[in-house]
Amino acid sequence: MSESNPNSNHGIRHSSRDLNVELLRIIACLMVIMIHVRPFPFSGTTLRDAVVFINVMNGPAVAAFFLISGFFISKKQTLSHIILRFLKGVILPTAIFVFCLGLVRPWIDTPGMGLLQSVLNSQPLAILSDMLQGFLAFDTVRFGIYADHLWYIFSYASIMFWMPVILTLVKHDENTALKLMLLIGVFHYTLVNLSALVVLPFGIYIPEAMGKPALYTIAGYLFYSWIKKVRATEQSLTRSKRLPLLFLFMFIILSTVLFFLQKHVYMQGLMIGRSVDELNMDYYFTSWSGLICALQTVSLAGFVLLLPLKLQYKSGFSSVSSANTDNGSFKDQTKQSSGSIAVPYSAVGMLISTLGGYTFYIYLIHYVFTNHFRATGLEAAFKAFFGETSLGLMLYSLIYSLFVFAFCSILIFIFRQLTKLISTVLRYKK
Repeated sequence: MSESNPNSNHGIRHSSRDLNVELLRIIACLMVIMIHVRPFPFSGTTLRDAVVFINVMNGPAVAAFFLISGFFISKKQTLSHIILRFLKGVILPTAIFVFCLGLVRPWIDTPGMGLLQSVLNSQPLAILSDMLQGFLAFDTVRFGIYADHLWYIFSYASIMFWMPVILTLVKHDENTALKLMLLIGVFHYTLVNLSALVVLPFGIYIPEAMGKPALYTIAGYLFYSWIKKVRATEQSLTRSKRLPLLFLFMFIILSTVLFFLQKHVYMQGLMIGRSVDELNMDYYFTSWSGLICALQTVSLAGFVLLLPLKLQYKSGFSSVSSANTDNGSFKDQTKQSSGSIAVPYSAVGMLISTLGGYTFYIYLIHYVFTNHFRATGLEAAFKAFFGETSLGLMLYSLIYSLFVFAFCSILIFIFRQLTKLISTVLRYKK
């Protein structure tokens, strides 16, 4: 994500967007969907390793978006611009979604009810009242059922409270101070994670630290700054070819560690008498809040960001250095580095860029359809088709998530085309 709505184009031409970042957004979005469709770790009292593996691999989902929020912080931006774009790019679409959710909520879980009937039977004033209370109280419960995933919006909003500090340090090149803030936070959450594994025989003072979303933002800014240097330095070409493999190796190692840690949590939970239902909702070491998962997220991001994506037409155009392109600006980014010309993407590049711009809206609406498909039996049909074997569970989670992602993407594409058509017609009449 960029500072406000990370996925909206904001007038950005496809040729000025970092395809690696867009690909990371798409992967993170698919992970979010898999989190909401994955089967539970326990089937009866049997712990299924395949499901633990699925949970582990989806751990970076939310963390990746928080990390991306720091990629595009720059000295050129003003605080007022960032806040305004956050309100327009995140809060406004979310408010529209919450209101529409209130209109279609009966349709979501009642297959026999028509969409129009659901809208006509709704109470718009009550929906607006609940929506206002929810935003003011930072409470998704006020939004009603099927809005659980919107907790992310409030966590993301917490970054805005720290943005004056972060942006001031960025503008004054105080990277040392940013690194110190990050280290304090890492120390704080390392102790918190450690206390989940063992009972410490002595008291340790845990210093107050800023929220994890803001820490991810700082880490994203520092990490992406380094990534751009690696891309821009000609002497590092050989090194940069090895770095993706190194990051991939780190991701595999950290994922393996997380797998066994999470299994330890489950087995220990059974031994101390925790219920299976409670353990099914325990994703401690596979969630974005864990330190090891944070390192896993950085490893995944490093691997994706350094992939040598060559999806641009070369004939008649000079290449654009992604290191010199301010992808996070909310302006119409038509200016490139000196001597460079915007390079149009190939069909695959255009697809990645377009889908990357859809991910925030897919995040908003996918939860509606995963719940509706569950009510209509479509999800059960997918699950039955792939079966309950380990391979079947993994294929089900991946294929079904891709289906939901594609379905939502098509809806967003149709909506955008209709709005463009209506806008064109209105302009023509004027």
